Amino acid sequence: MHLYYKIFLIVVCLIFFSSVSFAQNIEDLKLEIHSKLSCLSCPDMTLDKCGCPDALQMKAYIDALIEMGLSKEDIFYKVAKKFSLNTIRDKQIKKEVEKRLIEEAGEKRPQIALEPLSFDFGKVSKKQGKISKIVKLFNKGNSNLIIKSIKTFCPCAFVSLKMNKYKSPYFGTEGSPPDWMIEIKPKETAELELTIDLPSPHIKPGKITREASIISNDPLYPELKVMVEAEVSE
Repeated sequence: MHLYYKIFLIVVCLIFFSSVSFAQNIEDLKLEIHSKLSCLSCPDMTLDKCGCPDALQMKAYIDALIEMGLSKEDIFYKVAKKFSLNTIRDKQIKKEVEKRLIEEAGEKRPQIALEPLSFDFGKVSKKQGKISKIVKLFNKGNSNLIIKSIKTFCPCAFVSLKMNKYKSPYFGTEGSPPDWMIEIKPKETAELELTIDLPSPHIKPGKITREASIISNDPLYPELKVMVEAEVSE
């Protein structure tokens, strides 16, 4: 009887320590993958060190993929496809995922490009009122680029898109309506205008950073962001 009891205790202990080890391996894998990715809203921060809503959403998605038992290669691929290739910080991993996405999309794919991706207004005063920056938006691909949505992340910022004679309304934090879109043919160029309302109560003196998001049907970069900076005084 004592022998069976000892065997039972040994089995229980083995199961317990095995489950603890497995759980630890899962946590280590999560940390490894999170540390090789950037947050969509905070690109200067690795995902494991960011706690903003976008970071939490990305981590929840990644953790679900890990729990499903997907390989690291497949997880990075799915993250790039769902969010953006730009979220991958590791250059070698990014290169491999990019190759996989290009092979999947084929040669006839839309390809978004923005110039510039960031701009510094330098020193400005709230008395100046509104300031704007025009960003060129190119379709460098071989099929039509569809801009599905544009938005900003602060009530003091507005974004508009001009294509030929059409210019969209200015959209803010709520973004463009669900049925809105602009189609840009291969090799065509549009103009994205990002406007900052300096007198807004949402702008305080000091260094500010504001962003606009562009969501498209580019399979490699489904979301890109434009960032502007300024040193604001009264």
